Amino acid sequence: MFKSVSLIIIVALAASGWWFYINITTPQIDSGVQVRNLPWQITVLNPQTIHVLDLDIGRSTLGDAVKVLRSEYNLAWFDNPDNSISLEAYFIRVSISGLRAKVVLGLDPVNLDIDYLKQNSGKPKVQTSRSIKYPLDDLANTLKDRVIRSLTYIPTINLEQDMIISRFGKPREKVSIDENTQFWLYPQKGLVINWNRKAKEAFHYTVPASFESVQKGIIQVAQQSKKEQTD
Repeated sequence: MFKSVSLIIIVALAASGWWFYINITTPQIDSGVQVRNLPWQITVLNPQTIHVLDLDIGRSTLGDAVKVLRSEYNLAWFDNPDNSISLEAYFIRVSISGLRAKVVLGLDPVNLDIDYLKQNSGKPKVQTSRSIKYPLDDLANTLKDRVIRSLTYIPTINLEQDMIISRFGKPREKVSIDENTQFWLYPQKGLVINWNRKAKEAFHYTVPASFESVQKGIIQVAQQSKKEQTD
């Protein structure tokens, strides 16, 4: 069940998220119509590539994603506290197979010309993570061939744990951050689900070859959270 079944919420679902409700709660019976590109339809092509939402993570580019996702998006690069660089595209309103969501793409940052980026960036802003965000909307065409390294899918509707398991299956491992937040790990699918009692869930897809690194990062977050709770 969803977190609320009040009449008000049901009416709201009909207006904004009804298709997500229908698709995730109704068994996919063979009715002669094959529904494709749902977020739980994940195909591992090889250790470097997975197929989800009609994109090949590890192979498709930002330009490919623009054609598939058909949404306004913002582009930015981040100067991180560990001296690494990351590049992201944030798609604001995505609708695939009737499901509405926000999508964040992690793009390949290798060989980025940092001086060129700084010269063509918008006003920098410090994030809560202490990363510095630089808007890059004017360089969308210049960076359209950047390969997608990860994809984060954030649906418009909050889901209960049983509902997620009914579509994605049971995770191999659950890592608790606090009483409200867990990371569910599906290494065989290249998937991490961020489940939160008080916020929207997020489905993070990456290639299997990179999953160990993602898992280590999650464990570090969990350890840091426990340390802060005991201090």
